Amino acid sequence: MPMQQYIIFITIFLVAIYIIWQIFFKQRQHYFSRPIITKFETRMFVRLTQAFPHHHVLTQVAFSALITTQDYKFRNQFNRKVTDFVITTKSMNVVAIIELDDPSHNNKQEEDRMRDYMLNQAGYRVFRYTSIPSTTQLRQDLLS
Repeated sequence: MPMQQYIIFITIFLVAIYIIWQIFFKQRQHYFSRPIITKFETRMFVRLTQAFPHHHVLTQVAFSALITTQDYKFRNQFNRKVTDFVITTKSMNVVAIIELDDPSHNNKQEEDRMRDYMLNQAGYRVFRYTSIPSTTQLRQDLLS
């Protein structure tokens, strides 16, 4: 085998091994970052921080951080649920919970009613919006 053919053969062989390694043996990335909130929710977050500059605005708060139960069989009802926003005082007392109902909430009215029921029963006020209200409207709703 002439030297030039030998080098071409080895190069093709190494490229083939590399491709096989990349396809079958290289560790694939399984987890990816993503935005914490949607663009629509980001607009609401900005509006809430404008309306309540002396409060904390928390996003994506787990129900399990807000409510609990003595009966473990009821935990599954709220175990993996999150609220869109929680407004708290500077001392972290909850003022209100805000749910932003975008089109993904269509046909989920019963689920939303159950979520509101659990939060209301725990003593929280829940406000649902389908669009982003004015700062004046937010203050009227939450501080009245």
